[in-house]
Amino acid sequence: MKKWLIVLSCTVFVAASLLTSGLTRALIDLIAFGCLLWIVLGMKSDPVS
Repeated sequence: MKKWLIVLSCTVFVAASLLTSGLTRALIDLIAFGCLLWIVLGMKSDPVS
C-alpha cells in the first residue's frame, strides 16, 4: 500500500513541478522531499509481519 503512495506522490509532485516555475517550483520540491521522507520513515517504523 505504501509503495503505491510513494509512486502516486512522486507522479503528482513531478507533474506539479513541470507545470510551475520559480519559487512555486522550489516550494513544491521542498514539500515533495518532506512528504517522501515522512512516508519512508513511517514505513521503517512499521513492524514487519
